[in-house]
Amino acid sequence: MISIDGCTFRYQPSVIFQAGGEWKYGREPVIRRMPDGSIFCILCSGGPTEPHDENVILATSSRDEGRTWSPPEVLFQHDTRGVWGTELFTEGDLPCIFVHTLDAASHYLELQTFRSFYSAGSGGWSEPVSLPGGFSGVIVRQGVTLADDSWVLPVYWQEAIGGWNWRKTGKGLLSHPEWRFVSGVLRSADRGESFTLHGNLRTGLNLWEPNVVEIAPNHLVMFLRADGPPVKYRAESRDGGQTWSAPLPSDIPCAGSKITLLKWNNRILMLHNPSTQPGWKYRTSLALWISDDGGLTWPVKLDMVQADEPLVICYPHAFIDEARQCLYVACDTTQTHYFFTVPLADLE
Repeated sequence: MISIDGCTFRYQPSVIFQAGGEWKYGREPVIRRMPDGSIFCILCSGGPTEPHDENVILATSSRDEGRTWSPPEVLFQHDTRGVWGTELFTEGDLPCIFVHTLDAASHYLELQTFRSFYSAGSGGWSEPVSLPGGFSGVIVRQGVTLADDSWVLPVYWQEAIGGWNWRKTGKGLLSHPEWRFVSGVLRSADRGESFTLHGNLRTGLNLWEPNVVEIAPNHLVMFLRADGPPVKYRAESRDGGQTWSAPLPSDIPCAGSKITLLKWNNRILMLHNPSTQPGWKYRTSLALWISDDGGLTWPVKLDMVQADEPLVICYPHAFIDEARQCLYVACDTTQTHYFFTVPLADLE
């Protein structure tokens, strides 16, 4: 085990981002392999917290397999709204970042959804544009390509079912107990030329930050963050994401934080905070769980990072590189973003 700055890692980490100077904090690193072989990372910073109207998307990259990272630079910034990027999708013809803008005073009620494409020949990332079909107001999470080559992008959105006549006061966020998160998926059968929205996964709780894997052709499993209970919720689709079962509590603990699901051979990998107590201060352990039966049981449970109180370690993001036989992982303490690799041979 390797101890660095109050965190103990199973594998040697490097630092993607360190808060300080202009950037007082950073949240949610999202990493992907780019066409030129580099590893690209986007993260949220700017302002004192998130959501905030000064939020920006920072970008950094590594050309030596994550050992060193370029200084973070502003990739997307808006003059009057906060900006947030939650997915870097690289399975299309061009890498695509899903970019969101928000009016922080309304929490996520006025969020708008855009996308930007990368082309080396045209000078980098394009100006963000709306999704085709009028789909806005949804927060896009880690997408997957199904066996039939269609795309499924899990999404969630915030609904106002009370507190409609809210007013800006200039005194921070105006969250309301009846502003709840609901989840579903965007599907595309034409590689992003068009989308359709499916699913309306809701309970009396916030159900958000969904992740999806395909465990058999057209058979999808979704795990969701639920605010309140100490477990994750689960739903399934047997028609490629077009219809979904009712979300039900699983027996997998949840600290009220983002999870990442990946498919590797016939196994599911879950990176998450496995605390049985929900709440920010319980995001102190990051684990990798492995299932061989479609997420019903998780016999392999590996501790990846342990943070000393009052630090937290959370919001993992990852991808698998079959050619290099490695799992690449990023996570954050809000002040420091770490990166490490896990040889797939260690998971056999």
